[in-house]
Amino acid sequence: MDLLFLAFIAIGLLLLLVLVIYLVDRVNSLEKDTKTAIENLSSIAQAPSSVAVGPFAGLSAKKLWDAMTGRPPEDVPADSLGDVRTRYETVLIKHIESIFEEGKRDGNMGVSSPPKNTRQITTLRGNVESWLPMPQVNAIYQCGVDISQKSPEQQGEVRMALDDACNQLFGKTQIEPKAPMSHSLMGSDPATPAVRGGNAVTTDGLPAPDTKINATG
Repeated sequence: MDLLFLAFIAIGLLLLLVLVIYLVDRVNSLEKDTKTAIENLSSIAQAPSSVAVGPFAGLSAKKLWDAMTGRPPEDVPADSLGDVRTRYETVLIKHIESIFEEGKRDGNMGVSSPPKNTRQITTLRGNVESWLPMPQVNAIYQCGVDISQKSPEQQGEVRMALDDACNQLFGKTQIEPKAPMSHSLMGSDPATPAVRGGNAVTTDGLPAPDTKINATG
């Protein structure tokens, strides 16, 4: 009888030992799974978002310029760059205008200072920081200075320099300008004949010498 009782006690202790080992292993496994889950959540939280943010896909300053000139960041979806390029045309034009107007103001005051190539541009879709290469920024600024200081006979040179700098920017961003920037910033070129009634005329309304355009239809 005593042997049977001792056998039951031994079996009970053995089962209890197995249960303790199982519980310890289970606790260790849960702890390991919890640690792995926390590490995964931390990695997701720290990873850059691939979702486009705002009208310019979260891009600004030089990153925006790089994206528009064929060097987009890897975390920006390619399908969003087309929409950004359409909206960027307004940013580029406004940036050029602001540089030119700054040059005009400084030229009228008889001063000249190096312009900044980063500016805050306001659009209907929101504000964005724009960056442009310094060589073109300096050229556009200088054209603004020159237009208020040079004689009318020299305005043609200013116009050519302005269009050259602006065309370089449009070319780099693969945007086709609707008209030369000099037309909107300096007005139409008086040396270019206008067309009226099928005939070319000068800006004073008189027929241009030896110039006639045949009307069709």
